[in-house]
Amino acid sequence: MLKSDDFYTVTIENSQEKFTISKQYKIIRKVGAGSYGSVCSALNVNTNEGYCLVVAIKKCRHIFDKKLITKRCLREMKLLQHLNGHPRIIDLKAMDIVDPRTFNEVYLIQSCCDTTMADIIHSKLELEAVHYQWFMYQLLSGLKYIHSANVLHRDLKPANILVNENCDLRICDFGMARGFVNPSDHIETKYMTHYVVTRWYRAPEIMLSRNTYDKSSKYTFNVIHSTSFNSHDKLVDLWSVGCILAELLGRKVLFKGTDYVDQLHKIVGILGLPEDTSFWDNSSSVTEYIKNLRDESGLPPPTEPIDFRVVFPNAPIEAIDLLTNLLCLDPAKRMTADGGLDHQFVADVRDPAEEVECILPFDFESFEMIESEHVLRQCIIEEVMRSKGLDDNSLRYQSSSSINSQPSRRYTGSSLSTPSSAFVTEANLNAIHAAQQGNHVLQPTHDSDQLQFMVMETNQFVGEPEDMDEDDMKLMDSDDSGIHVGKRRTLVGPSNADYNALERHLSKDW
Repeated sequence: MLKSDDFYTVTIENSQEKFTISKQYKIIRKVGAGSYGSVCSALNVNTNEGYCLVVAIKKCRHIFDKKLITKRCLREMKLLQHLNGHPRIIDLKAMDIVDPRTFNEVYLIQSCCDTTMADIIHSKLELEAVHYQWFMYQLLSGLKYIHSANVLHRDLKPANILVNENCDLRICDFGMARGFVNPSDHIETKYMTHYVVTRWYRAPEIMLSRNTYDKSSKYTFNVIHSTSFNSHDKLVDLWSVGCILAELLGRKVLFKGTDYVDQLHKIVGILGLPEDTSFWDNSSSVTEYIKNLRDESGLPPPTEPIDFRVVFPNAPIEAIDLLTNLLCLDPAKRMTADGGLDHQFVADVRDPAEEVECILPFDFESFEMIESEHVLRQCIIEEVMRSKGLDDNSLRYQSSSSINSQPSRRYTGSSLSTPSSAFVTEANLNAIHAAQQGNHVLQPTHDSDQLQFMVMETNQFVGEPEDMDEDDMKLMDSDDSGIHVGKRRTLVGPSNADYNALERHLSKDW
């Protein structure tokens, strides 16, 4: 563990936030902020290679304010270690806490990427078929690895996919992840059910199949109890991949519900309502509500999906086929990550050497049941110590990956540079140049214990990969035209439904 005098404090954004980090890092700029933390780019000036390395420092703040946040932080620390080494998953280079006795924040040191997929999708860049192919292949490769560790990401969305200008991507933010196998008898369901994925990317079975409801009133939505997990849980991630593919093809959110009820309207309107809905809980009042949706002429929803060839006329037919297989209402018919990797759409960029499985399953049970703050605090301390090789069982984060060599890169498309990523690249290069000129030595100021730092003031923040912040929402709301589906697929619910009660139910965490 570093000594307290090995750290210094950096004030970010006019004293609104402070980073207390090791002196080997020199802050460049803030690159984003979310509900649970902030991210800054920084120079690591003490690399073994003898040159400065740009990294991202994620500050997980107020981690002991709520037990939910504590476990989210610990879960992400453990998962990043377990999955470390796969090229399509964000890495973890180091972790730091300042004072083991009083800390309320953790710093995660990771690779610094140029932007997010949300930034690329909603930019004015021209995207080609090869971009869609390469992005989908990498996502599916990363998901195959994640799922093979018995891990379900649960929060896949463009803002949680980091992208470099060479179009390589990394999946990030594992704080909401959990195992998709049935929990042990001694693990109560309540420890594993928090679910807060952004609604635009939420699979319909999450809302329609997870609960039993009181049906004393036809459209009253009272939750009685949660049901156990099933083997199709991992397919909620593939639904999210389908939503992302549609967003790439159309440059707009496909299921852009204004609230959770409208989200269901959008999904059923676009994908239709099959006559057989036995894959949902047909005893549910929510399912009954869905079956009573009508268009403006009073007709029930179409039974077949919309023709995506009409919605995305410029998309390759193979991309349409992949999209159709990912956006299946019936989870049992939805394509898996392995199925996606076998699909013809990604054949030209496929490299089987990358498509490995994680050797060991991730152990959620070792910490999800812990309720004591003292024990959770000690668990976090032990994770940090292990990362530094300071405990007897340290493995120095040896990856459980079976990737033994760097996969070949079969991408032949162009690089992509958005205004945000171009600014990030310029800021990083300027910082490296300044350090090479000897301007990287930190000096104490005269009036405080804080040290000078190199923060470049800008409003061009890359969206924090952890959460959809206000800037992300404004970005996607900037084009309010949406996906046009026609009057026949624009649905409304029964007039006697308790819309507010339904909305309260559908917006609950799962």
